[in-house]
Amino acid sequence: MNAGDDTSSDSTEPPATDETGPIEPTASSESLVLTYAAPFLGVLLIAAGIPLSITGGYVVIQDGIGLCGDPSITVDPVAEGETPPETVGTLPAATLSPAERAALEEAIDSPLREATVDGEMENRETLLEGAVVEYEGDRYYVRIASRNSCLEVAPLLFPIGAIAILIGVIGVLTPPIYRKMAGFEERMQRDRTD
Repeated sequence: MNAGDDTSSDSTEPPATDETGPIEPTASSESLVLTYAAPFLGVLLIAAGIPLSITGGYVVIQDGIGLCGDPSITVDPVAEGETPPETVGTLPAATLSPAERAALEEAIDSPLREATVDGEMENRETLLEGAVVEYEGDRYYVRIASRNSCLEVAPLLFPIGAIAILIGVIGVLTPPIYRKMAGFEERMQRDRTD
């Protein structure tokens, strides 16, 4: 074999690459922060941003679509001769607010024995425990069945959560973007030397 026939390549030369495809950077040139830390932090931001944006968005729309606000009461007639337990208080019908009285009348006429109190509740604490109310000669056990209280958090959580999700997505996409940019830079340097 002649010295001129030696076709072995020098170990210091980079291997030949296909000029038509993208050139990826070598593993040693990639930053560990961009490869591992940025996607991990991105996933954490996405995980934190989803509940924040859901909660903040719910607070904004909950009252508008009727998911909270007015409590509902249930009314059960007390049978003749039945004595309620001593722990159950008695509430005179005259002390009911107009909204409570309207809800009581609606619940008495309703087949479900339930109605929503649309207005101010002056006897909220008493009705939370349940009370016997005498109305038009009949006695009823009245109590709040559902408080329907509105969730009270800052509506600002929605944009904070949305921004966290967007930054998280950018963090997750950092390694592929970094590889593309590094490959592009290597190609540009190779084109300059040619």
